[in-house]
Amino acid sequence: MRRVIGLVLLLLSVSLSAQALSWAYAFVVLDGRVYEVMDVAVLEADLGEVVGEVKTMADDMDGSYYGDASNMYPIGTTYREVNGEAIEDALAVEDESGWKRAEYRHDAPFSMRDHLDKVAYGFVGLGLVVFVMYRFRRTR
Repeated sequence: MRRVIGLVLLLLSVSLSAQALSWAYAFVVLDGRVYEVMDVAVLEADLGEVVGEVKTMADDMDGSYYGDASNMYPIGTTYREVNGEAIEDALAVEDESGWKRAEYRHDAPFSMRDHLDKVAYGFVGLGLVVFVMYRFRRTR
């Protein structure tokens, strides 16, 4: 009995800590490119076409993200091109106070989740080929 009580007290004394990341800057991801959102307003006259939106949120615990993601902006936040600049260099990101400039920083890390649809289609196609071959051999 003493061992059980001692073990329980030992387990209760060990604290499990939960940690979350503190992001260095707000970012958005579009087509595998990471853009830092600057505190610079973009005028309505300088906005071009809509080029994308936030579709996933970055994980605050491990820092992972995939697809068109953001660490600060909610899902559905719109990206637009800035007139006179290439999409590869800068974007305008919708903010509650207007539009903010986002500048390219680096390519996003590789994630298999970005290519999951292609892998799934490959397996479906392979399954269909095996099914057709099996049915063809059976009818002979």
